[in-house]
Amino acid sequence: MSTIAPADVEQDLALAEQAGLRLMLKTRTVVLALMIVIGLFNANYPTNVISAGVLTLFLFSGVLQHQMVGTGFERWWHRYAFFSVDIVAIAFMFTFMPLSLGTSEIPQIFVFRAIGVEYAFALVALSALSLTPRLVLWVGALITVLMWTTHWWIVSGMERTLDWDDLPVGPSREQFLDLFLNPDFIGTGSRFVETFFILSCTAVIALVVYRARGVVRARATADRQRRRALEVFGQYVPPQIAQRLLESETSLLPESRTATVLFADIEGFTRMSENKPPEGVIALLNTYFDAVTDIVSDEGGVVISFVGDAVVAAFNAPLPVEEHARQAVRAARALLDICASRTFEGETIRIRIGVATGPVAAGCVGGGQRQAYTVYGDTVNLAQRLEALNKQHGTRAMFLQATAEAAGGEFAFRDIATTPVRGRSEPVNVLTFADTAS
Repeated sequence: MSTIAPADVEQDLALAEQAGLRLMLKTRTVVLALMIVIGLFNANYPTNVISAGVLTLFLFSGVLQHQMVGTGFERWWHRYAFFSVDIVAIAFMFTFMPLSLGTSEIPQIFVFRAIGVEYAFALVALSALSLTPRLVLWVGALITVLMWTTHWWIVSGMERTLDWDDLPVGPSREQFLDLFLNPDFIGTGSRFVETFFILSCTAVIALVVYRARGVVRARATADRQRRRALEVFGQYVPPQIAQRLLESETSLLPESRTATVLFADIEGFTRMSENKPPEGVIALLNTYFDAVTDIVSDEGGVVISFVGDAVVAAFNAPLPVEEHARQAVRAARALLDICASRTFEGETIRIRIGVATGPVAAGCVGGGQRQAYTVYGDTVNLAQRLEALNKQHGTRAMFLQATAEAAGGEFAFRDIATTPVRGRSEPVNVLTFADTAS
């Protein structure tokens, strides 16, 4: 089995990042929409209208970015720029936007206290949805830099500043409130605490995202290995069996059930192959087997094996098929029709089909490290015997009476005979399609 290329896994990881980025942008849109509604009703005019207008611009920018994700217009730096614009906008708000547009008497340093740094944590959390640790670290670092830049800008414009160092040891309640509510109080120590929590949370979230990427990468690798195994394994056993084996820790244990078995053989194949080179015979068989497999699969059956030029298919083993007899008869009808209407590698093929319904044993058989899935039992033998009886009766398809009855009134049958079958002590009633020659 070929190995999984790292580029394929990285492509799957990139798709996961795109899905996460889309989720982030949708979440951001919802949050901004709620902020617009809340701001319109909770703030005073004209502050509410201006804030709503600014937030609306950011909302539509997110919608535009969402449309670009996964397209040829998207670049790796877009998401960094997108978050940077949001962070710069918040820093601008901290620096210049007053608490109320109605007055400019409130010191700008109060914006830090009134608004807080909850926006920073929201942006770091949103960036985590992108599944990109470096983006998370970028967001946290940029928030920290711009927070201190804003703080410095505001403080540099103040004539006088007070800080926690100006608080006396063992201050009284009045002394603490006098300092904390003083318009000259800048609270530099609080900025350090906020920085610590922002960077700590950023580092933890980036680590979580990094581990999540590892899980996604491992899952992508496992999924690709599974698909590759199914592709390769399915070339040698029925794909449905390969799927079941890959889903199970053990092999498919033998089980007994009622099923319908279809046995189809090419008429005169030995004579046909005498005039063809080996590679031509293989090409003919492959083309024919592809058509048979498609028809059987469309009707819910499973091609169990190819025996020379013969095909053995089962309905209701291993996959459940409720009306397995009807589906098998449909497949037989379709096989006769396709052989009558097309050629295979330039050859016209005539086939004979035997279909029988009854108990079968189905499962993996073999020894050591080599096993094969098969169906066996009297019903399988009977389907093969019925196929051979077509030659004796001049028919194309032969069905056990129980199969024809179970198929219902969808098809018209005619009785052939009650005929002995090699290997059985009692004769069986057999039928064929009413519109086939005898």
